[in-house]
Amino acid sequence: MSRLNLDDASRVASRCAATLLAVCGILAGCAGGGTPETFYALNDGGAVQATPTTRAAAAGPSLPGVVISAVTVPELIDRPQIVTRDNAQRVVVSEQNLWAEPLRSGVARILATRLARELAEAGRPAQVAAYPQTSIAAPAIRITVDIVRFDAVPNGEAVVDALWSVRRVADATVRTGHTVASVPIDGTSYDAIVRSWNGAMRTVDHDIAAMVLQVGDLPVAGAGTTR
Repeated sequence: MSRLNLDDASRVASRCAATLLAVCGILAGCAGGGTPETFYALNDGGAVQATPTTRAAAAGPSLPGVVISAVTVPELIDRPQIVTRDNAQRVVVSEQNLWAEPLRSGVARILATRLARELAEAGRPAQVAAYPQTSIAAPAIRITVDIVRFDAVPNGEAVVDALWSVRRVADATVRTGHTVASVPIDGTSYDAIVRSWNGAMRTVDHDIAAMVLQVGDLPVAGAGTTR
């Protein structure tokens, strides 16, 4: 009797172990066969091209260093997952389509890249960096950007609503602006959505670049006064 009980217990244990292994295999298969994550980043919008020296010399001297001091985004979209809308009240948070970097960092990065390009193309080249990069120890111009809306409706449009300020450190001259840009989204794919956000951000960055050029050309308060 004792021997029979031991044999039965052994068989039960074996069956339990086999069942456990099968369950683990199924779970592993489900995990491995799920939808893979896809990572996206805002794109600066083109290859950097050298500005002709003659154009730069004719347009004016180089601007001093420019720093994007701060970028804020709404808490709703301040997350790794890409957030879109399917109507005015309902949002979609995708667990498979993610930002490769914090969105505020991406906004600052492409602004720095595009701003450097536009200043160079205008003949006013400048070093441009985004905080917390510290390559520019004493910037002459500081920029802040508050993203109010960063919305997208698949098959609809991508909208970027941004408040921004450009401040010249030397005399605390400040100019502010408000840009609302929208770009149609051709389809429902996340590639199309991010591409349209890139286009909307290009308008924001262009407006900021125009103001940087304007502030850089303003006479410094108190400069040139003699006693």
